[in-house]
Amino acid sequence: MSERLSIVVPKDLNKEIEDLQKILKMDKSTLIRYLLSKSIEEIRIETAINEYRNEKVSFGKASEIAGVNLWRFIDICHQNNIPLKFSKDDAQVGIDFVEKFDFDEYETLMKKKLKNVD
Repeated sequence: MSERLSIVVPKDLNKEIEDLQKILKMDKSTLIRYLLSKSIEEIRIETAINEYRNEKVSFGKASEIAGVNLWRFIDICHQNNIPLKFSKDDAQVGIDFVEKFDFDEYETLMKKKLKNVD
């Protein structure tokens, strides 16, 4: 379900959005939803990396914060030169994540995202 959200943006940011809109051939609302989605994903990952790097959360909890499975978070840590530290609890978090992961829902979501990019 969607909800209407009104925001005010600086003129220079609106210009950037309009430029991207032309490049990607998207209507403004779709583009803003896409940008928000990408930004949220990026910020979740950035937050998880910082929390894990500063030893505030476990590896498993960091992957939850990032919204990715353990394998993807391993890749993220590798890309950011972050050493890995695992515990049994981390392994259990990964197992729990995989057990409740809805592959059909994920496939539908990815198809929607790809469709919106075209």
